[in-house]
Amino acid sequence: MSAETVKVGIISCSGEEIPGGAISRLAARRVLELLRPNSTVTICLPLFLAGNEAEQDFARTHPTIVVDGCDKRCAKWGTEQYSGPVNAALVVEDVIGADRLSKCHRSLRNQNADDEEAVRILADRISEEVDAILAMENGAAIENASPKECVCSCSSPIPASLLTIDGERVEIPGLMLIFEQCMKKEVSMGEKGSEELLRTVQVYHPIETDKEPAYREALMNAYREYFRSHQFVPLSSIR
Repeated sequence: MSAETVKVGIISCSGEEIPGGAISRLAARRVLELLRPNSTVTICLPLFLAGNEAEQDFARTHPTIVVDGCDKRCAKWGTEQYSGPVNAALVVEDVIGADRLSKCHRSLRNQNADDEEAVRILADRISEEVDAILAMENGAAIENASPKECVCSCSSPIPASLLTIDGERVEIPGLMLIFEQCMKKEVSMGEKGSEELLRTVQVYHPIETDKEPAYREALMNAYREYFRSHQFVPLSSIR
């Protein structure tokens, strides 16, 4: 492949509960839009885990970097489960250090100079991994002097949905994308379907064990509403 045709996929953490999640996503955007716009794309993790063939096929056939917000390594685990080994796997704390991470915030509204520095350091490290992968793929230098419009496999920020779990409002990124894929796969609205929904969401959205029943019920209620709003009921869901 030539330097113009090789693209490196970047899959960042989708977790909303920890600073590492926000840092990983912001750093990935910095690489995509500023540092390596000509040679990187992003892959939507929720859509990927929901079974989107285009997302999974890209990760299967192109070099891929995963950036996890914590040592659970959900992005790495999910990518390797569905598309095979990744070319590079980074964990935010390993790159920026525990002390710097402890000063960062999970909410974009509270970010300060510590967060900005953490994003810069992580983005630089991701860029180094991109360069190393492309040098190996192309056997040539990488040109990034003339930025173009960022290419993104999901083309826009991942939309989030709010669910009420045990009286608490919880934001789950990519939930409607997951429902769309489950609808296409004809995931049932019974107990088996609720378990599949829970496990899919749980891969990138940590759920405490004692809260699983509440999540399972809320997810299935939202899934049923999604079907009603789209006026489509799969045959396998009528049981």
